[in-house]
Amino acid sequence: MEYTGKNAQLMRFLGIIVLIVLLAVLTYWYKQSNKPKVFPRTDAAAGTIIEGFPKELLMGAKDPKIVQSYLIDYGRTANQYSTQFTIKGDLLLTYLKYKVYMQQNGYYLSNESIADKAASAGLYGIKKDKTLNVLILKTADKKSLDITVSYVEKGK
Repeated sequence: MEYTGKNAQLMRFLGIIVLIVLLAVLTYWYKQSNKPKVFPRTDAAAGTIIEGFPKELLMGAKDPKIVQSYLIDYGRTANQYSTQFTIKGDLLLTYLKYKVYMQQNGYYLSNESIADKAASAGLYGIKKDKTLNVLILKTADKKSLDITVSYVEKGK
């Protein structure tokens, strides 16, 4: 069927409208599919440790002051348990406790460091389905240590 006159103009107009709607739908779909995924974070009650965080990772600290503790659930792929706490103690001794723990528990130490004048230290260990990251910092007053431990269980 051939369109002439006003019918031809109407068909061109409808064709343009269909193209615009199609482009809008494709653009929306593209933007939705490329949005970064946001994973939920669950915080523990103030001063407490999130359920699932291995308590032995406090290394027997006496009276640790829990700054924050939380869980990030990455769906079926992993859970990350992180706890930040402050203790009285020696940085080098604390570093060595974590290093020995990781070695005795089958972690491969892929990264470890102690900064100049022992103001900070870090350890990163990998095990079959777990990773353990420890950051130890001297506090500003140099009387305490601020420790952050992140423990990830993969493939839950």
